[in-house]
Amino acid sequence: MAQLPCPASRSSVSLLPLLAPCIAQALIALDYASIYVALPALTHQLALSTSEMQWVISVYGLSFAALLLLGGSLCDRLGARLVFTAGISVFLLASMLGGMATDVMPLLIARSGQGLGAAMLQPAVMALIAQNFQGKSHNRALAIWGATGALGLVSGVMLGGILTAVSWRMIFFINVPPGLLALWLVRRHYLPIHTREITSTLGIGALMGCAAAGSCVWALMRYSDTGVADFLANRVACVMLLLFIFHERYAAEPLLSRTLRQIPGLQTGWLCSALYMASVGSQFYVMTLLWQQMFSLDTIRTGLLFTPLALLIVVGNIIYSRLSARFTHARLLMAGFACAGIGLKLLSVALTDSFSLTVITGLALSGLGHGLIYPAMFAVGLTNVPLAQQGRASALMITSQYMSGAVTLAIISVLLGVAPAFNDWSSVFDLLSALAFIGMMVAI
Repeated sequence: MAQLPCPASRSSVSLLPLLAPCIAQALIALDYASIYVALPALTHQLALSTSEMQWVISVYGLSFAALLLLGGSLCDRLGARLVFTAGISVFLLASMLGGMATDVMPLLIARSGQGLGAAMLQPAVMALIAQNFQGKSHNRALAIWGATGALGLVSGVMLGGILTAVSWRMIFFINVPPGLLALWLVRRHYLPIHTREITSTLGIGALMGCAAAGSCVWALMRYSDTGVADFLANRVACVMLLLFIFHERYAAEPLLSRTLRQIPGLQTGWLCSALYMASVGSQFYVMTLLWQQMFSLDTIRTGLLFTPLALLIVVGNIIYSRLSARFTHARLLMAGFACAGIGLKLLSVALTDSFSLTVITGLALSGLGHGLIYPAMFAVGLTNVPLAQQGRASALMITSQYMSGAVTLAIISVLLGVAPAFNDWSSVFDLLSALAFIGMMVAI
């Protein structure tokens, strides 16, 4: 294996080492989005019930959110390179199983496996970037990585429609070639760094954190699906959350150590991460529903309409990369939330005309804000985190995203009701805008 130069000596972002985490991020986003488009064809061929349809969608996010803290803990203890390799391997095996599924049970197992692989990949991706890039190079790497994730999300909508026209199985098999490339790249360009010794307490705090996060997401998903609080899910979530809090308060080695909690910027980072997902991060979901339900657009045209938004997110990432040398990450984060909040507010007042100047301006501002927020919030949250704790810190930020996203989707379902009118959609965008402005205040 070729020896890597010291990260601090790099003055620019080398494309090949960054390609592995970017491919992984794109696959995670693509897999999350493409299943929505393929679901009608998949449901028809496998004769899924309504409940089974919901679980095909939900089980990926549930296993992902539930296991993120465990993935972050493993990343800190075993090294990002090893956990990335294991995560991408699990993800690819699960993708092949999903593509070959002939019944609902193998499909649900495959979706759970993809969630497990993604939960290992996501913190490892952040740790690899921190391991290989520092200073200005780290800012540029975050910008490129953020743009890749946004493009993966939009590509999931676009490719989902195109691939489903051939076969819904293609949305699973398409993951294999880029995943194998990422596996080869990470083994070639990253050193196997072991940041901590393995101890007997490896799984206790992480597993309790997984149980707490998973049960909370399950309860929120049940509420989002039915509109009624689930008695069992709510009580399980409360018990698991209290047990996790008790463990973190009294355990000799808590999952979120006291030194981790005291790191400057991390608290702001995970709060802004939650507010990002609750505001502009939910925009893709809301816009997809709006264009398909209110304007009766098909999946391909919906995907094409997302293309300008994705390009503007990339522009926002580029702007962040250029301005990060002159302004603090917190100021850029504040500007991103302000831009997103204004854009979402403009969308709330002009929904009846999908191509008016106000709507186009709103989409442009929200896209630019999205592109600024995503790399900036990770820079704020993770810049001061030691390499040995990057896995758990990034897992904390991403878990806060999924918890916040689950809460937001439940609230959106209540606001839209059974047959939403334009006033209901305006209320949704008003909510997203208000949460973006709260994010701006947190950044300040």
